[in-house]
Amino acid sequence: MRHALALTVAAGVATLATIGWLGYRLLEQTRLPAADLPPSLISSAPLSPEQGQATVEAIMALTLPDLGGRLQALAQWRGKVLVVNYWASWCAPCVEEMPAFSRLQRQYAAQGVQFVGIGLDEVEKMRIFVKATPVAYPLLVGDAADSQTPGLQVKGLPYTLVIGRDGRLASSRLGRLNEATLEPILQRLSTASAETPSSAPRR
Repeated sequence: MRHALALTVAAGVATLATIGWLGYRLLEQTRLPAADLPPSLISSAPLSPEQGQATVEAIMALTLPDLGGRLQALAQWRGKVLVVNYWASWCAPCVEEMPAFSRLQRQYAAQGVQFVGIGLDEVEKMRIFVKATPVAYPLLVGDAADSQTPGLQVKGLPYTLVIGRDGRLASSRLGRLNEATLEPILQRLSTASAETPSSAPRR
């Protein structure tokens, strides 16, 4: 009797261990490879208003290659409603949200909305991805070194930031961002007037 009970307990422990291991593996598949990234990329601290503004300035200071190798300064989109999405081709939630981002880009382009995808991925994998799944906005190639600018705090993928015309961080989201959540933000920001030079924050 005791032997049977011991076997039952052992089987239960093994089952729980297996479930825990599978859960860990699934979670790890959605994370960035932290061992290869600087602390600024894997910080778990929430963004304060000051950190949010520092992040905006760090992003605006970036100049990254597009898929054709041409350098693109993110500052070229200053004054627009800018949606910056960090993604990778191996990240399932990233891929799932991109069709909605493309729809919103087409819908709100005339209102001054600009999406930009920054891939933390190998450029060839990004090229293969976009051939199979075209997107309606620019894709730039990022890497860990780009994220060592003090303001950046990309904690995982996907990670999306929405920057208003005034250069302030309007919204940030770690994880998949659905269309129903993002569209009202774009509607609000796209109808807001840009600040005049006299009222814009000094940099």
